[in-house]
Amino acid sequence: MDPEEFNFLYTSTSLTEAVNRIPNTYGLLNAMGMFNTEGTASILVEVRIENGIVRVLSAQERGGPGIENKREKGNSLIFKIPHFPQMDLITPQDIQNMIALVNRTKRPATMDDEVAKRLDQLRTNHAITREFVRVGALKGVIIDGDGTELYNLFDEFDITKKTVDFALGSVGTDIMGKCEEVHDHVVANLKGEVSDGVEVMVSGSFFSRLVNHAKVEKFYLQAEQAMQLTRFERDRLGGNWGRVFEFGNIRFRENKTTFPLKIGTDVVSTAAIESGKGHAYPSGTRDTFKTWDAPADTITAVNSAPDDEIFISSKVLDHGKGVELWSESNTLSICKRPETLVEVFTSN
Repeated sequence: MDPEEFNFLYTSTSLTEAVNRIPNTYGLLNAMGMFNTEGTASILVEVRIENGIVRVLSAQERGGPGIENKREKGNSLIFKIPHFPQMDLITPQDIQNMIALVNRTKRPATMDDEVAKRLDQLRTNHAITREFVRVGALKGVIIDGDGTELYNLFDEFDITKKTVDFALGSVGTDIMGKCEEVHDHVVANLKGEVSDGVEVMVSGSFFSRLVNHAKVEKFYLQAEQAMQLTRFERDRLGGNWGRVFEFGNIRFRENKTTFPLKIGTDVVSTAAIESGKGHAYPSGTRDTFKTWDAPADTITAVNSAPDDEIFISSKVLDHGKGVELWSESNTLSICKRPETLVEVFTSN
């Protein structure tokens, strides 16, 4: 076959469908299903802030007029959805003389084998990015893969971030009181939103020091759940295997996830939750945490809400020297009520 006539059998549609069929098994937040996902036809999203909140209605006589639902004047915040592109290249050297093992049988590698491998790699990279953006939304500060701050939600919404020092190095710290402070702040700021509880996603060091604190041990040693101190529930969500522990009307969830970030020329492994810290949030909400997916940056996709998280296209290089794969995700995750977020830490 003439090299100029090399026929790459995959279309952009088939590649996109294939990569989005690969299960996204990466990430604790992804597995928890905290963020409602919506495709949008625009690269901009609007979050409207109104004084009106969901409220309890008063009883009226049947047949009488309903209570008018007055909509207060409010402000709108506009967020531009970030664009996350990635390019890959398949060359003859990636396939020539390579062996594939299929059903315990060795055979020469094919283009199909290499495409499947690359799609899996691309899917993982975009899934990591999606999880990283969601972790940022949970903290209230969203950054990208090189450490650049995209949005500080506390600044955007003009809110002062609530912090609580658990002072785990002090034997006399009232841990139950600290938990109540966190819980009360989160619940008080739901403003009509529903929630089934309060969780705190913490680092391993914070979790260990919390459960070993004298006040925590004393409480559980006097209770039927004393064995929880030695047999913590291990949550397998998202392959995280973090410990889970309930105390003071709060569920503490250890997040062991690390992200590979490229800072300058170095790739640095960065923990999802900084050592000695944690981030509290309302769980089981209806619309507090949201993920938007915007159209791909192509002519055919403009002003159309996407059906897929990832878009992929291909280009055959001159003289059949390889195939270039272009992938992109355009995603943004937001906490619409950052006033419900609380950063916990220990100062000693």
